[in-house]
Amino acid sequence: MISKKHIYFFGTGVLILIVAIYLLLSIYITTIAIKATRKIPDTDPSSVQLSYIKEEFYTEDKIKLSGWFIENESLNTVIMIHGVDSNKSDGYMLDLIKDIYNMGYSVFAFDLRAHGNSEGKDLGLAYLERKDLDAAIQHLKNIHNVEQVVLHGISYGGTIAVSNSDLDQSIKGIVVDSAFYDLPELLASEVSSRTFIPEFLAKLLKFGIIKSIDILYGIRTNHIISGIQSVSNFDSPIMIFHCLTDDRIPISHSDRINQFSPIDSYYIIYDNCEHAKGYEENPVDFTSRLKEYFAESFN
Repeated sequence: MISKKHIYFFGTGVLILIVAIYLLLSIYITTIAIKATRKIPDTDPSSVQLSYIKEEFYTEDKIKLSGWFIENESLNTVIMIHGVDSNKSDGYMLDLIKDIYNMGYSVFAFDLRAHGNSEGKDLGLAYLERKDLDAAIQHLKNIHNVEQVVLHGISYGGTIAVSNSDLDQSIKGIVVDSAFYDLPELLASEVSSRTFIPEFLAKLLKFGIIKSIDILYGIRTNHIISGIQSVSNFDSPIMIFHCLTDDRIPISHSDRINQFSPIDSYYIIYDNCEHAKGYEENPVDFTSRLKEYFAESFN
């Protein structure tokens, strides 16, 4: 006959085993999910008839970043921040850079840590990349005498931009294209797309993954949200773009970001595009809005 004592120890052992498996699986998934898929730029601004300077600069944690400075008659500079698993020339980036240059502004595009030609092995999950953005701004100020910048972030880069509005007084405007608001909420689908783990299991492991990210990598995901909310204190309007049917980062994320936007900010929704494709599907309207916003921000 099995005693209550045996049942107790058996139950305790099973519980400990379940917790151990949960923790180990959370840590394992975290180490996979935090790795970027590096894509080396296969073209450069010369492909869109732009002259540029190759730049290398370092973050405060000694990671060497790679960038391009496309100088214009005006040193008012738009800093381009690409998305996750992308780089400074990926997709439509160079066409957009060309359009911005034709508006009369200088442009600085760089690869985030663990992307493109920049050093680093792990994503900073839009938290550690604050150091990347700060290094880019200081480089522009110290080397090129740039005094005013507008941040233009796409997807992952959009979250980096909008969560760091307080980074430097030289920031005069922020363009946020298809950004995420709540990383833990997004994490289940992202882990599923980046690993072999099905989404339902990733949702169950969300708490363990967030804690693993915090403990193992020092990434405070809650600070990203507080950084986004602090954009309400930014002393200029921001501009938000999002596609209505975005199935990678639902438009609800931009809805929440917009709740904290400064007065007179702009929220442009396109109903004919997928994730971060607003520029590609609506180039005339998109660039027209950018032109007006840049003129307002730099003035």
